[in-house]
Amino acid sequence: MATNVFDKHSDKLAGVWNLISFEMFDMDNPHKVLHKPHGDEPLGKVVISTSGYLSAILRSPLDMKPLENDEWIKASDEEVLHAVRSLSCYAGPMTLLEREDGGFLWHTQVEISHNPNWIGKAQTRNADYSEEDGQAYMTLRPVTPYSLKDGRKTRPVLKWKKISK
Repeated sequence: MATNVFDKHSDKLAGVWNLISFEMFDMDNPHKVLHKPHGDEPLGKVVISTSGYLSAILRSPLDMKPLENDEWIKASDEEVLHAVRSLSCYAGPMTLLEREDGGFLWHTQVEISHNPNWIGKAQTRNADYSEEDGQAYMTLRPVTPYSLKDGRKTRPVLKWKKISK
């Protein structure tokens, strides 16, 4: 059984991360971007505790049209659908394994999510940590392909910048 190495790397990974890009690449042409589901300026935060608990929330700024009423319960079904269609969120404890190439295999055991089908299952990512001019970055590549509405499979790549410890 592989060993969870989160404690060994928690000083680098624990903190608040801001999503800077979310692109879906063609499975056959790894340099061809097929879709940017959250546009050119995606909204997303990941918070990782020093004990290895993760909470992530992502959404498209294109779906940020204000509701007619400040009270969520009074919003129309159409307003709610528009507001949450691009929402993705989940939280749970994470396990970190080292890959032979120096990167990580990262599993989050989902306890709560926007998608009820994720609860009780792992969200797994290949993760690569890097630093440029003292700034920490993380690139996550889900191991399971994502589908576009037309059925094409894509290889998603999410890039994050650390903004707080």
